[in-house]
Amino acid sequence: MSLEEYRQEIDRINKEIAELIAERMDVVEKVGEYKKENDMEIKDEGREEVVKDQFADIFETNDLPPGEGRELAEMLISMAIDEEEEVKN
Repeated sequence: MSLEEYRQEIDRINKEIAELIAERMDVVEKVGEYKKENDMEIKDEGREEVVKDQFADIFETNDLPPGEGRELAEMLISMAIDEEEEVKN
């Protein structure tokens, strides 16, 4: 495979990742609406820790650094909190 073909493959994967993040954010918006309707707090530190642990485990299972999995989870959680705050306000 050529360098250009590898780059095209990376571009395809990047597109899939972005589409999955958009799908995740659609669900996050629904969670925000649920929390608003039920007068619930946006932040749930227990749930956040579960998600971080899940990402660490998934990364480790795939021979990736678990710490970076936690960092990715933190970024996604931050995006989710922002979205839920927008929905709630």
